[in-house]
Amino acid sequence: MKNNNDLLEQRFISRILLEEGQNMKQAQTKLMSQQGFRSRALLNNRTFTESNNKLTYSHLKVHRFVDMSTRTTKTGKKRKIAHPIHNRILYGHANNIVRRMSFEYTSQMKAMLMAELPVDI
Repeated sequence: MKNNNDLLEQRFISRILLEEGQNMKQAQTKLMSQQGFRSRALLNNRTFTESNNKLTYSHLKVHRFVDMSTRTTKTGKKRKIAHPIHNRILYGHANNIVRRMSFEYTSQMKAMLMAELPVDI
């Protein structure tokens, strides 16, 4: 059985991942809207889910294609217009996750998480 400290740490990690997942989706949606993306499929078919302290990002293959600056064809490499809606957003927020997990797990955060835990734990 896990002790209270482990439960608090797990809850903290879960909270950070959920918040940053929401932030990533908002940042992507804002950037896509600014760059003229209007397709509902492109805007809506993205999910960020947290389970077992892992953040999972599901998206359409076209999201990665739109992000690429070149593509390889039978005739060679072709440059195309790149819209940085994938890697830049995700890796930028990955740094936020690391930073928040490093510095936000303080005694105040532990107290706040403890207050949210059910009484029987």
